[in-house]
Amino acid sequence: MNRIIIFGGTTEGRKLATELAKLSVPCLYLVATDYGKMVTGDMPNVDVRIGRLDAEQMAELFRIEKPIAIVDATHPYAEIVKKEIEKARENFSCIPFFRLLRKEEQADFSGCKFFENAEECANALKETNGTVFLTTGSKDLPVFCREKSLSERLVVRVIPNEESLKICYDCGLLGSQIIAMQGPFSLELNLTLFKDKKAAVVVMKESGKAGGELERIEAARKANAECYIIKRPFEKQNGQEYSLVKENILKLLGKNSGNDSEIETKKKPEIILAGYGMGKGSMTLEVEQSVEDADIIFGASRMLEGISAKCRKFPYYLPKDIIPVIEKSASSKIVILFSGDTGFYSGAGKMYKALKAKGFEPKVYPGISSVSALCARIGEDWQNAKIISTHGIDKELWICQMISGAIYERQIIAITSGAEDVKIIGELLSLLEDSGRGKYLIYAGFNMYGDEKLLELTPKQCMDIEKNGLYTVFIKNVEPLRRRIVPGIGDNEFIRDKVPMTKGEIRTLSICKLGVTEGDVIYDIGGGTGSVSVELGLLSSSVKVYCIEKKPEAAELIRKNIDRFHLKNVVVIEGEAPFVLSSIKEPDKVFIGGSSDGMKEIFEKLISYKKKVRVVVNAVTLETIAKLNDLIKEYNIKDPDIVQVQISKAKKAGNYTLMEAGNPVYIVSFTIS
Repeated sequence: MNRIIIFGGTTEGRKLATELAKLSVPCLYLVATDYGKMVTGDMPNVDVRIGRLDAEQMAELFRIEKPIAIVDATHPYAEIVKKEIEKARENFSCIPFFRLLRKEEQADFSGCKFFENAEECANALKETNGTVFLTTGSKDLPVFCREKSLSERLVVRVIPNEESLKICYDCGLLGSQIIAMQGPFSLELNLTLFKDKKAAVVVMKESGKAGGELERIEAARKANAECYIIKRPFEKQNGQEYSLVKENILKLLGKNSGNDSEIETKKKPEIILAGYGMGKGSMTLEVEQSVEDADIIFGASRMLEGISAKCRKFPYYLPKDIIPVIEKSASSKIVILFSGDTGFYSGAGKMYKALKAKGFEPKVYPGISSVSALCARIGEDWQNAKIISTHGIDKELWICQMISGAIYERQIIAITSGAEDVKIIGELLSLLEDSGRGKYLIYAGFNMYGDEKLLELTPKQCMDIEKNGLYTVFIKNVEPLRRRIVPGIGDNEFIRDKVPMTKGEIRTLSICKLGVTEGDVIYDIGGGTGSVSVELGLLSSSVKVYCIEKKPEAAELIRKNIDRFHLKNVVVIEGEAPFVLSSIKEPDKVFIGGSSDGMKEIFEKLISYKKKVRVVVNAVTLETIAKLNDLIKEYNIKDPDIVQVQISKAKKAGNYTLMEAGNPVYIVSFTIS
């Protein structure tokens, strides 16, 4: 019959059918319900049909109608029908197809909270108080009514048809909780309804201009209600906005709509990753201009609050949230804001790689970091400072970095997440001062370029910080220690009791044979006093040492020695190897000082890791060295190195000095690969 088939039920679908009809283009307009036909009305050249179709029924319709083109103008959230259309078109790919996208709203989303789906939103609403005003329609209503504690607080706005009202009543809602009205809704009407129902939270879908998105957001703000938004589903197939769909259909028919301009093809947007500095007052002119010219701005809510540009603003800062919006957007200039500087503990690096992987060509505009600003305030240079961040960094890792830097560096700078981190830093520095490992002067910049304060503190005063906010901390050690660059702590520096200990010279040789590198995970099996673990932990804060010891009294002694040297990168694992090894990270290096006749089982465990592992074993008895030699042959170890070492140390005997010999020790080193 050569008509245009339009899957409708939306404002855009009705408008397209109406305008094509006026140009004498016949349309078959499909809607799901009687209400859909009622709001469409009777129009010449438009045949309105009611009923939900599955893929098979759609395909049969395509065979009968032989349409000139097919248009998907269904609601953005009508995911099921979109999938059915896609499936039905599999054998009709020769028929031109258009997916109509809703026009984007120039809305300010700063302060709004976004959710992937209704389920996620409903879970978040359980943590709120007060009236929840749902403007999401009836489809997802059962999700919000699963728990009585939430459903009792709902007010729902739905279209006035039997189907929607039935869903409301089936969900147990009372008449006083239901508003059945046909949109569109003005800002004033939204505001009246929100205030009348004392809405604490307004829930909506990301429905675009036609869905009255802007009016609801602005009304929610004026009513002092939180705004929860369910994200629009990501559409795999590319779509076009209304004007382009109409132009393309008319061009297909050889007709003219009166607009002789060429149909624009979608161009890749200009994307700028911009350093926001410490706040709006610290933005560079380059960044400020890009913000003024932007069509869309992304960034954390606190950054968007300071931006007055009239454009769409999303409180997003992760690639998984930002990229889908960019891909479906027709905007030409997009800015993604990052606090501080883009190259300094920033998410800009990950964002840049993610955008490049999607075929975009982002530009990076740097900003001013809080480190640079703080050092300028206190008159200190910082080219030689050790810089760490506590923000979003594993606590155990940054504490290791802090202790190592504070002891040996003259300057260390920490970007923190708040007052709690400053308290921890103060506690660590107090312990180090009390043990003679430094003397510290501390400067803290609070909320740089905000309600800025510059604090000069002692370690103990840091522990009293209460006001939360963003702190950048500059630590000056006026008495730094000189870092040892080789192992070799004296035996007398360890707490020993009656637990056996690997002697200093043997420790040094064994650790050198291990060949430790930055970031290694190391096992010390048969920890004893923990002397080897302590030496390994002191080499670098980047290594992680697991000290395995089966005797409870020895494990307690190891902990005392770890505390004595202020180490946070050494962990005691109580139990017998290899049985406790499965619960910890796979190693790069392994030192074995004691195996309790479990050497073969330990070998088998290390071989099972399927990675290269460097191993050093200390053996005292001939039986142990014989067993080791057999295992080296059995497992075809390619690079065994066996050294026998005997240490003699000077000892006073009256007026004389005698050399006292220790027992010979075998140091066996090899690589399992």
